[in-house]
Amino acid sequence: MARSLRAEGAAVLDWFAERSFSATPDPQVPTVLIADEAQIAALTIRRVWHTGLMIEPSGEPGPGSILVLQAEGSATFRMTATNAELDAGDALVYPHAALSSAITGHPTARIEILSTHSLLGHPAPLPGADDGPAWRALASTVNAILNGDHRLGVAAESALGHAIESLCAALIAGRPGVDAAAAGFRSSQATFAAATRLLTERAADPDFTVEELARTLDVSRQYLARVFARQGRTPSSALRARRLELADALAAAGLSSAETARRSGFPSPRALFHARRDRDTHD
Repeated sequence: MARSLRAEGAAVLDWFAERSFSATPDPQVPTVLIADEAQIAALTIRRVWHTGLMIEPSGEPGPGSILVLQAEGSATFRMTATNAELDAGDALVYPHAALSSAITGHPTARIEILSTHSLLGHPAPLPGADDGPAWRALASTVNAILNGDHRLGVAAESALGHAIESLCAALIAGRPGVDAAAAGFRSSQATFAAATRLLTERAADPDFTVEELARTLDVSRQYLARVFARQGRTPSSALRARRLELADALAAAGLSSAETARRSGFPSPRALFHARRDRDTHD
């Protein structure tokens, strides 16, 4: 699953060019890159170590967001509206389109999680993020994937991708100054992150509904619908998708239709059958 590379000189610049970046090396030192990369459902995960570089986007920015976990050294990320200085243990989330350049004067290592979804609508540094469990859980999960040679089925890969995105949401929701509960969920990004976490935790409960989700978040169902609409989804479709991910993983493990439906939040095997049929028809 993971692709690993050690490159020097021009090969380093080619690697970044293939990912729509131009890289300018420090002429005083040899240019070296060590990279591991894997595709997990709609996510791309990378672990990158390189010598000093200035990296700039060279093509049209794609949709979605990037979450950076700074593992070693430091880096400066210049954005359209702000700059972020990252040291080891910090994190940064930003929309693809916001990056102007990333500069490292010395060898540096980081984990990058690229999502086609919008994790946050604006750049947000997360200083000292490794003090919390979400940073460590994300780093451990990505490292476990990149260090192994696993072959995952579609259901397992989809569930793993969802778990990584949920950890991203947990890290973002816990950033300093944004306590979603204390803030009354005034931030739509905080609402979406909290909703994603609750969907992951409670989708297996057949009594858990969109109405219950809104009540738990202390927002109206109409506001919740607007929050999800900004992500191109609805609360109902997100809940159904999560339950289908659970069902696919349970079925792959050999559980019966009845047990699969019961443990994935569907009221009956018939309801699960119809949900799968609707998904497969629209896909």
